[in-house]
Amino acid sequence: MESTGKTALVIGGGPAGIEAAVKIGQAGHDVILVERESVLGGRLNLLAGTFPRNEDTSAMLANSLRLIEESGKVVVKTGTTVVGGQRDGEGFRVSLKQTADDTVADVNVDAVVIATGFDYFDLSAYGEYGYGTYNGVVSAVEFEGMLKGWRQLGYRQNIPKAIAFFKCVGSRDRSKGYPYCSKICCMYTAKQAAMVKELSPTTACYVFYMDIRAAGKGYEEFVRRAIEDKKVRYVRGRPAKVIPDAGRLLIRAEDTLMGNPIEIRVDMIVLAGAAVARKETVELAKMFGAKTDEYGFLEDDGMSPVRSADKVFFAGGSGFPVDIPGAREQGAAAAAEVIALFSR
Repeated sequence: MESTGKTALVIGGGPAGIEAAVKIGQAGHDVILVERESVLGGRLNLLAGTFPRNEDTSAMLANSLRLIEESGKVVVKTGTTVVGGQRDGEGFRVSLKQTADDTVADVNVDAVVIATGFDYFDLSAYGEYGYGTYNGVVSAVEFEGMLKGWRQLGYRQNIPKAIAFFKCVGSRDRSKGYPYCSKICCMYTAKQAAMVKELSPTTACYVFYMDIRAAGKGYEEFVRRAIEDKKVRYVRGRPAKVIPDAGRLLIRAEDTLMGNPIEIRVDMIVLAGAAVARKETVELAKMFGAKTDEYGFLEDDGMSPVRSADKVFFAGGSGFPVDIPGAREQGAAAAAEVIALFSR
């Protein structure tokens, strides 16, 4: 396919960025896809599965990489960061730095798509839960890696006998500065607990929650199956404290539905931390004149849901926490905007 003479820069090689790059490339435009890690995929490389269809993320990523190659229009630059960017005539002049040797090269592009994803809240701020102090207290991201090992590599003998999941650790907490709901935690917590029960039916799983937000096709049914079919016990209430107890972890909480204080002993606690904006996203917004909200997530300009400034678009978790299907849909939407721009 011949070049159209237009080039888009896509920053971030996760599900949203890959989808945007593929769609723009399939339309015949040149794409530079920049990823700071050594491989593409973002969190797809970490996940043991998806919700609600429990898809194989390795197969999903392999298919996306195949589409990148088949387009013939996408230049992939892994181990690369954007260290400078400014408007230059009708487009942008952008400086890209290779992590391996610190070399910097400038490129000229006609549009930018920011798909840098999100980070997680520092869980050590909740000292009462013992993250970073007590053995057996892990983040949801760390636990996802354990699940992947148990599921794919057959290490099922390592599954603890009792696991508790704490939702909204940082989210919806004004004292920590993140009063918003992080949107995806309810679903991935249900997925993780259900997967544990599939791998080890005798393991007791407890989910401590404030309420359940399952807004998506098949999401409510997915959570109900975890509760009713997998026998995951949901306890309404925010845990007050975790105490080491003879090699186990004692949870003190209140079951607000029953109105009773409770104590539960488990072997592992999984913390679903608040999703927060990446510092990288805020820096890129300043470079390209994009808008951000008070928390550092990218905002639209009121003209398009995926445009933050003239010729600057965004997709995925850089705008707000989003699940994988949503990230891919936003990547496709950003690509459609770029294609329309290049067609004028």
